[in-house]
Amino acid sequence: MKPYFHRSRGLANSFLFILPLLIFYEIGIVIQGSNIKNTADVIIKTPFMVFGKNSSLIFNLLIIIFVIVSLFFIEKKYKLSILVFAPMFIESVLYALLLGYVLGFIVYQILFPSPLVHLFSMNMVPLWTEIVLSVGAGVYEEIVFRFLLLTLFYFTCTVLFKINKPFSIITSILFTSLLFASIHYIGILGDHFTYTSFIFRFSAGVVLSIIFMLRGLGIAVYTHAIYNILLVLRSFQV
Repeated sequence: MKPYFHRSRGLANSFLFILPLLIFYEIGIVIQGSNIKNTADVIIKTPFMVFGKNSSLIFNLLIIIFVIVSLFFIEKKYKLSILVFAPMFIESVLYALLLGYVLGFIVYQILFPSPLVHLFSMNMVPLWTEIVLSVGAGVYEEIVFRFLLLTLFYFTCTVLFKINKPFSIITSILFTSLLFASIHYIGILGDHFTYTSFIFRFSAGVVLSIIFMLRGLGIAVYTHAIYNILLVLRSFQV
């Protein structure tokens, strides 16, 4: 089990693990022919706009380079095997259920008793679009808030300001979780703000941050995406 936990949280394995979700989202956005995108997606791709009409080509080229580098790194350090992805997926499903049922029960039934509400756009867009956006949120929000912001904030606290690691970890998690919760109320698909939904999203951000730090980017991404998809499917059954 020790080699699995070490390999599964590695960045190279994580990137290859989330690649199918990234491809699914990008193709889904093209197929639906809509300008509706995940906010974190827009944040990441905005710097590429300096390349004009070639921005998508540059972004996709960068993804291909990451794939090649990841394959080379894994093959050099380990024997490449996709079998590690199966338990990673199972882990992600379990964590997604933890978010949806355990955390959801604590926030909506114990702390703030109220009917469980749909945290997305209440069927404002078709099911297919909701699923595509759910996957995109899992990929890009984890990259922005956990991989980039959480890592950067932690690095700033520990290296630049010489703050002790435990306090830096707690502060980084709380700060990025606050930003993560806030972004869901921004944009054309932004939700109506309620304290209950904000606290749930903030708490979910804390849980996802812990998953990221302990289990790596790949499992955090799949946890987020699977939770979103299950929530969307449940809302369309209501």
